[in-house]
Amino acid sequence: MLDAGVFDYIIGNPPYVPIEGLTEDEKSRYKAAFETAAGRFDLYILFFERSLSLLADGGVLSFVTPEKFEYVDTAEPLRRLLTSDDVHVEEIEHIPEDAFTGLITFPCVTTVRRTTGGGETRVTLRDGSTHTTTLPGGDSWAASIRDADVADLYTGVTLSDVTERISPGLATGADKVFVLDRDDVPESVSDEWIRPTVSGGQLREFDGPYTDSVFICPYKDDGTLADPGELGGCYDWLERHRERLADRSCVKKGKEWYAWHENPPMTDILQSKVVWRDIDTEPTFWPESDGGIVPKHSVYYAVPKADMSIDGLVEYLNSPEVRVWIEAHAQKAHNGYYRLQSGVLSDLPVPVEWADSFQATL
Repeated sequence: MLDAGVFDYIIGNPPYVPIEGLTEDEKSRYKAAFETAAGRFDLYILFFERSLSLLADGGVLSFVTPEKFEYVDTAEPLRRLLTSDDVHVEEIEHIPEDAFTGLITFPCVTTVRRTTGGGETRVTLRDGSTHTTTLPGGDSWAASIRDADVADLYTGVTLSDVTERISPGLATGADKVFVLDRDDVPESVSDEWIRPTVSGGQLREFDGPYTDSVFICPYKDDGTLADPGELGGCYDWLERHRERLADRSCVKKGKEWYAWHENPPMTDILQSKVVWRDIDTEPTFWPESDGGIVPKHSVYYAVPKADMSIDGLVEYLNSPEVRVWIEAHAQKAHNGYYRLQSGVLSDLPVPVEWADSFQATL
């Protein structure tokens, strides 16, 4: 790297380039040169690291970037760097989500000083409110930044400890072929190869996960792809769409032309489970007690362990306390929506009595 000396002031709006926008050579070079080039890093994260290495003692850095570095797993190395002994984040100001014309980036202005001693960070939220907080190292800063009081929820045991699986639903890569209204399924397709499904948009307050949509599902109960001879009329019907199905990226990477984009973990999915939308303004959870529905990719699901009450789990997940926790930790999307991803929900604390039960089994 160029030896540019050190600077008293560094001000910038570094480029926002997700890892998909980088070549394989760039990814390799950046991962070799930067501690913060971890996971699915964004290029602006590396600008923080490089600029901090050029900041003089007492110098100040101020960047406009997306706020995601405050809480996404990929930015954990950057959060550790920003809370190290000789760096102090003095202020984080969240500016309007549409500050950049035509883009929704949830930007913030972060001001950092090269100094020892640290201290509290002044935070300005988008509603204009301000507070001070102590940033918690490499862990997610979301709760501290959003000034959420969720300390009473922590028991040492999380949702991942009392569930078998927390995952998004299935992606076929060609829903226009594989997803039909039940009444539109050809008579030649046996019920053996039909699975009820639901999308995030179909989850409704009173109806829950029960819809008339179905998957044409060429997979057996153990999750293996059925052979053409086993599928019978279902295979014949899929054959009519072979050109479209064969053009998918998953097929070009070696999958069978009639396979889904990802293999369904049927032994987990075909159980009683809790389902919710992948993005929502007010996080809501529904029981899918029958265990027969295979959710689409816009729906997440959690399979409780055998000794967990699904109704009790749903009641807890829909409680005001959990809503506050989710709003404090989840990644934000456009227009007040939250992304309710498995990485966040896995860390959700569970009640004390569940914690005691779990600890007793260890």
